Amino acid sequence: MKAFIFSLICIILVGCEPSKVNIENSKADTAITPAEPESEIHGGNPAPVTWDTCSAQIGDHACDLALVDQFGDTFQLYDNYNKVILIDFSAMWCGPCNMAASEVESFMLDYGDQDFLWVTVLIDNQTGDPVTEDDIGAWSGMYSISTSPVLIGNRSLIDMTGQNGGWPVGGWPTFVILDRELIVKNGIYGWSSALMRQWIEAEL
Repeated sequence: MKAFIFSLICIILVGCEPSKVNIENSKADTAITPAEPESEIHGGNPAPVTWDTCSAQIGDHACDLALVDQFGDTFQLYDNYNKVILIDFSAMWCGPCNMAASEVESFMLDYGDQDFLWVTVLIDNQTGDPVTEDDIGAWSGMYSISTSPVLIGNRSLIDMTGQNGGWPVGGWPTFVILDRELIVKNGIYGWSSALMRQWIEAEL
């Protein structure tokens, strides 16, 4: 039986309000709208998104995200099929989240040319309030993030079951690794640069 396990290894990971969760898996039953047969994004080739269910469970296809980025554009997760993606759910008040943000451009420099993408989803601002366009602009400016999206998130994205279209964010930061087919491969609470690099390199 599959299970989506987020873990915190205290020796190497740093996180805000960490916890350990073992979510029992059942068949992903969150319906999604299949992509059109052809997509301009993929050069008119058959759209790669052919599945009709999704979840945040390991081994399942991730559900789509459509959120505004620091440039005022809408970022669509499914437009990035065939990339290895790290989704970083962070809060601006969280120290380890800031530590991770300081390495975004370094990761993009090292892996970006191999079709890797770091996606930051900010859930809370500095005071724990909903994130605004000004907040993501300040975050991306503070850490000179220009090669990857910083997105306006909110707590409606959190679903501790991971089965209803949301994400089991139970500690800050929370990281999820997706492979090139947008399948959830790993997830963890807390920050470890070495572990993230290990997981990314395993998928590239």
